[in-house]
Amino acid sequence: MSDDPVAPSLDKNRISLTGSGWRPYLWLAVLVVVSFGSTALAAYTVTSRGMIWFPVTVLAVGEVAIIVFIIVLGMRRIHREMQQELEKHVTAGAALRQSDTFRQAIEASISGGLRARTNEGRITYVSPAFCRMTGFSREELLGTCFPSVPYWNPLQLESNLEKFNRAMNGEISSNGLEVSMQRKNGETFDALVIESPFIDAAGQHIGWLGAVVDITEQKRIREQNQRQYERLQATARLITMGEMASTMAHELNQPLAAISSYVTGCLNQLESDHVNIPELKEVQDKIARQARRAAGIIGRVHAFVRRAEPNFAPNNFNFIIREAASLLEISTAKHEARINYELQRNLPLVNVDSQMIEQVIINLLRNGIDAMAGIPPEKRVITISTYLVNNGVSLSIADQGCGIPPEIASHLFEPFFTTKEKGMGMGLNICRTIIELHHGQLAFEPNPVGGTIFTLTLRAISLNEE
Repeated sequence: MSDDPVAPSLDKNRISLTGSGWRPYLWLAVLVVVSFGSTALAAYTVTSRGMIWFPVTVLAVGEVAIIVFIIVLGMRRIHREMQQELEKHVTAGAALRQSDTFRQAIEASISGGLRARTNEGRITYVSPAFCRMTGFSREELLGTCFPSVPYWNPLQLESNLEKFNRAMNGEISSNGLEVSMQRKNGETFDALVIESPFIDAAGQHIGWLGAVVDITEQKRIREQNQRQYERLQATARLITMGEMASTMAHELNQPLAAISSYVTGCLNQLESDHVNIPELKEVQDKIARQARRAAGIIGRVHAFVRRAEPNFAPNNFNFIIREAASLLEISTAKHEARINYELQRNLPLVNVDSQMIEQVIINLLRNGIDAMAGIPPEKRVITISTYLVNNGVSLSIADQGCGIPPEIASHLFEPFFTTKEKGMGMGLNICRTIIELHHGQLAFEPNPVGGTIFTLTLRAISLNEE
């Protein structure tokens, strides 16, 4: 088998005469035999009957001339056919060289490497770019067999082999698979490999052709962007927390004031001569409940603003929604708005980071409350609905505010674009990034009764009784 699976074989030392090239030889042989036979017969007849030899000689010479003429014609035809076959051979050789030169030019112009292997895993071809990528020469790679190829990261050997087996079985997307490779000098790098079946001229599947791209730098940039987005999310949470600080202070004031009042009562009773122990115990229980209430408020705020790695876990979608809305209860009352819940029961669980989803819901609710600032209080209603969709669950948040003009709609999710006087323009951009991180969708549309409806869709994982 050739080391280059895409180069056809050609015997340059053989020229075959095709078609009817053998027929002139046959006719020439027949004419020679007939002519000499006729001459011999004529000579015998003349000699046996005592005839004059001159006519015989003339006849013999004429036949010889005819034979010579036929031979010349036959040789000219043979020469012409050989010339045509030679020209075909030269043309085919030139086309082959041109094709090989074209292929080499393509290989030299692309940064990704190419590698071909048989169905048994033996490497039969590597491109120069692949050799440069791995640091191994062509001679070092040809003939090696999977999984003992020298460019695989030995620490990821089992993982790589499992991925390739899945790819061969069609279990991995045609977008390719990411594997860990190792250069000859020991340096590791990440590569994207796209495998496609190699079919020969007879239509037989004889191996696999793989395109290999070094994605180490792309992966580093992607991870860096992810970290930047996480920092932006943390910043957005802190900004939201700053805006919520006054309402949080008011909410904390209630349990703290109650605690202060209960403690004052306890001190007054302890200073008196008549201490009622059961009454003191009841007051202490009330103090503990109010302290837990205050701690719960602080804990929710702390959980909301802290920066941490995404923690995906099965969650009740409706519970997350109510937790997020509870953080805006005082703000909602302050703006004389109210929230109407239309939550479908028995929704499937969703595999999400609950704090991130809370951040999205809070941002959308706050935007809805702000959008209704210019309408009468009795119309300031936000409707939160949940419902099943194909393979997932959806949340819609509908306000009855001023709506989104068409010239703004196309820029709504762009970073640093805002219609608020003191806005950063990162809220909706971060919201969409969070939802895309969860493999979901975030969209919006006009509300038929005025305002805007934002729709958030997430994948479902199982059924859950609410």
